[in-house]
Amino acid sequence: MENTLGSPGAREKEEERLAKLYGYNITANYEKAGTFQHVVGMAAHIFKAPIAFVNFVDERSTWITDSWGMQGITELDRGVTLCSHAILRDGVTVFEDAKEEPCLLSNPFVHGDFGLQFYAGAPIRTPEGFNIGIVGIGDTRPRKFSREEEKTLEGLAAIVMEELEERRERLNQDSSRQG
Repeated sequence: MENTLGSPGAREKEEERLAKLYGYNITANYEKAGTFQHVVGMAAHIFKAPIAFVNFVDERSTWITDSWGMQGITELDRGVTLCSHAILRDGVTVFEDAKEEPCLLSNPFVHGDFGLQFYAGAPIRTPEGFNIGIVGIGDTRPRKFSREEEKTLEGLAAIVMEELEERRERLNQDSSRQG
């Protein structure tokens, strides 16, 4: 995949995206028993996927705030995650057979022990249009993924974004009352 962050305009947009991401105060320990866990469980069930996750992507890392099939992993280098590709796209990113994708030829999740062969990720998009994370699923076998399934995954990403907005609003209200 082409590196689009090299141009001055792209760097400025990335800085704005990161500011939006950090404005939500997301950490690797974000409410493990809450909405994100439910979204991950629904994604795994709906798509009958052995891997499901809610991830957020900053300049260096991909934070796994909740997952199914990836327990114990909370942070990965941005350069090795498929979410690093998906975060750059406005729609759902689908690799039906990741081993056949030229942009993933050296990816350790695809060609290493993990053996990821299928990936679908919907961007978690702020109201301003910045992609700050991904709700996604994966499998160790190739799969087809329909447009209807893409819309369902986008709906799950929208639930995560709504939760983040509501949480930020609650925190702002709490700060106003204390101030």
